[in-house]
Amino acid sequence: MSPNGEHAKQTILITGLNGYLAGRTAELVLQAGYRVRGTVRNKLAGQKVKATLCRLGYSANNIDVVQISDICQHEALELAADGCCAIFHLASPLAEIWTLSPSEVIRVAVESTASVLSAATKTGRTMNSVVLVSSAAALFDLPLENRLYSEKDWNTTSEEIVDRDGDKAGGFHAYLASKTAAEKLFWKFRDDHRPSFGMTALQPTYFIGPPLIPWKTSGDIPYSNSDFWKVVAGEEVPGPMMIYGDTVDIRDVARMLLWSALNPQKADGERFVCSSAVGGGQAIADILRKRMPSLQVQRGRPGQGYSPDYKPASGVGGFDFNKAVLATGEDWIPYEQSVIDLAQFLQRYLP
Repeated sequence: MSPNGEHAKQTILITGLNGYLAGRTAELVLQAGYRVRGTVRNKLAGQKVKATLCRLGYSANNIDVVQISDICQHEALELAADGCCAIFHLASPLAEIWTLSPSEVIRVAVESTASVLSAATKTGRTMNSVVLVSSAAALFDLPLENRLYSEKDWNTTSEEIVDRDGDKAGGFHAYLASKTAAEKLFWKFRDDHRPSFGMTALQPTYFIGPPLIPWKTSGDIPYSNSDFWKVVAGEEVPGPMMIYGDTVDIRDVARMLLWSALNPQKADGERFVCSSAVGGGQAIADILRKRMPSLQVQRGRPGQGYSPDYKPASGVGGFDFNKAVLATGEDWIPYEQSVIDLAQFLQRYLP
């Protein structure tokens, strides 16, 4: 695929267009010269994304919003994918892991992935690439071991725990199991069918960075950005995040999605950990006290709890992100830039 010449207006399908990552991904796809077609469960949410992109200068003619109430239904997604050159599968039952049963969370994740692959197959010769946004959650068992995890690792226990404990397995195992099961199906499909299109899976850690569309209120800020909001709001400097502290800017994940689609000869059959930095509440506070002194950021314990280069500390569970850097030839957005950009965005929620 090329954003130039006869391919300039090829269309890329993005599932879950109204999601945190999807907005920045759509922006990057349009910037690269492609059309965007996005699926949403709620048409109004999708139209809001379209309107925002239009305000940024992109043509409404290059943005389609398709309402699909149940992405697990193959026929609707096959129609949405018709004529597309790539599919980015971003839709995921994240918000529902605490409300749906663990088995249902897994079912939705697996069946939606199967639906995407069916749609890609039915699309025929126009389809060049399918990129799955999996998760770092597919790489480890709980609790984490004190080592760096890589693309060679897999979660091996959460599906069994859900099978054994049912609803008592809880949201964490539901999420880990759903991501693992969906990605396993993804790779089994490739092994069984050897499709003509490229297949790539990304394993991002906690998302950070400014969204395309503001959250409605500070209460809607996702957990992965909650430490940033607490620091910007002048609250006590928070301690470590749950499970691990590794983060990645959503703009970098969007870049990896597009790179994977445009470079199937390098990306086909590959998994890529997307993780750039380990900071945390104290690192955020130290950066903002220095770079944005007008904020009322608490001092905390300066310099404590993180490495000066924001890399994973030795002897602590974390993620090896070097494969993606070597493959693309491009490093991640510097952590301090992500912190500043997100803090500037979050100022709109201050009283």
